[in-house]
Amino acid sequence: MEQAPTLHRLVQDIGEPLLRLAVDPGGADQPLAGVSIHDPADAEGMEAGCLVLCVGVTRGAELLTLGSAAQRAGARGLAVKGPVPAETADCPVPVVEVNPDASWMHVATILRQRLLDHSRAQWEPAGATSDLFALANTVSAMIQAPVTIEDAASAVLAWSAGQDDTDESRVETILSRAVHPSRLHKLAEQGAFDRLRSSTAPVYIESYEPGLLPRVAIAVRADSEVLGYVWAVVTAPLPEEHTRWLELFAPVVALHLANTRSDGSAWARQQRRELAAAVLAGGPAGEGAARELQLHTGALCLIAVGLRPRDTASDPASDTAPAEAAVAAAGLRRLEDALTLYLTAVRPSAVAVRGDRAVYVLVAWPQPSRDEILAAARSLAADFVARSPGGPGGDYLAAVAGPAAEPGRVPAVRAQADAVLRALRGAGGSAPAVATLDETALQVLLDRLGDIAQSLGLPPTTGPLRRLAEHDGPDGVLAETLAAYLAAGCLTEDAAAQLRVHVNTLRYRLRRIREVSGLDFHDADQMLLAQLQLRLRETTAPFRTDDETRLSTF
Repeated sequence: MEQAPTLHRLVQDIGEPLLRLAVDPGGADQPLAGVSIHDPADAEGMEAGCLVLCVGVTRGAELLTLGSAAQRAGARGLAVKGPVPAETADCPVPVVEVNPDASWMHVATILRQRLLDHSRAQWEPAGATSDLFALANTVSAMIQAPVTIEDAASAVLAWSAGQDDTDESRVETILSRAVHPSRLHKLAEQGAFDRLRSSTAPVYIESYEPGLLPRVAIAVRADSEVLGYVWAVVTAPLPEEHTRWLELFAPVVALHLANTRSDGSAWARQQRRELAAAVLAGGPAGEGAARELQLHTGALCLIAVGLRPRDTASDPASDTAPAEAAVAAAGLRRLEDALTLYLTAVRPSAVAVRGDRAVYVLVAWPQPSRDEILAAARSLAADFVARSPGGPGGDYLAAVAGPAAEPGRVPAVRAQADAVLRALRGAGGSAPAVATLDETALQVLLDRLGDIAQSLGLPPTTGPLRRLAEHDGPDGVLAETLAAYLAAGCLTEDAAAQLRVHVNTLRYRLRRIREVSGLDFHDADQMLLAQLQLRLRETTAPFRTDDETRLSTF
């Protein structure tokens, strides 16, 4: 069996404009075991055999220090955003320069996918190679032009070396791993895709804007279905010999794309989801599933990521509710895809699975203390939300719960995560993007108390507060005054300032509250009950029926 690809080969295959081997003091020809991300809090915690992505590292002195640590740990090299500092020439391990415009998530995903493709190729039948990058390089060599291999939606799957000799559009396409929508629109207007779909031969496409080179492309088919395209950057139509080579390679690319569709990757992802769902459900099956997912090696945290509520949500019984539910379901599917891609790049051992109202992430942490584990999980959730559309105030909310000391405790942790997410949703626009149970404990308790009160058919107010509401109305001046007084910790001056009235006016109102309601301000139980009933009245989180409060299904 062929050994794992070396750092030199990986950089050569992926090539510029994404990666460049900037420094090689020796070691770039050693097998590469994986990719890891540098943790500033644990400079010595590098993994042997890995390429370390130095996110946020720009100073030469810091890179040299990391290089020494990498050498001690047996790491294969460092990756850093360009331009590489001059001092890096003295680094004791290889240094890979990363295009400064590329995202670290994109780089990590590409590198890990290349390593996974190589591993899978060792067990696939001959002729069903999964090394698309090697195939792209072969096609490029035969037609003497840099190429990309794209799927039917124009997402870039692989590219050949030599892309630094192309144009701005090709570089942008590789960095973003997709053709820009504006350029797709121009190609469609030009009729390029219609010509590709109607022809089995390569199609020459003239430049459609200044600074762009012409293209030659061919549609890749399985029977009559277009699976994708091979695009070559050229300066003129291909010679006949090169055209024949491109036609000959099209079925080979099609074989790979067809295998990619039907290979074990999709099945493996579905299996991981099913195992994760079993862990969330608990019981003996959940413990076995946790072992299969390798989640039994540390304390488990759960992150529940959901959609931020829309301000214009309809009543569940309205005619538009089904359409809104369909939109929400589609949003959750997109969220699951985005989370899975993110975790592949930054935390491959974690697993995401979609429920009815949220996407759940199960992640094991080796940290020894509860606070460290929660902080690590919270940081992971905050980083994902920050990278999502709209950033921290955007589309998503994340609830962090745990840790569970053992897989059997995961259902209880999930219930906590659901409760935190409900509290965040109930807070409306003022809600933080990420929160833990400690940060939302009061609202979680109020939500649960409200559920219990409503399930028992309890009236919203009793005793003194009921008498006050009957006299003054539920939103009267006296009820408002009592709520402000209790919220201010029974400090008269603070409550008066909050209500913007004179302190004597507040004292007069408090006397009227005693007279009307009979509330004893010196009775701690009466005051606690009044405050709870007032706070529950303000709670915005909707009450859910018994069926709705059950854990969502998969």
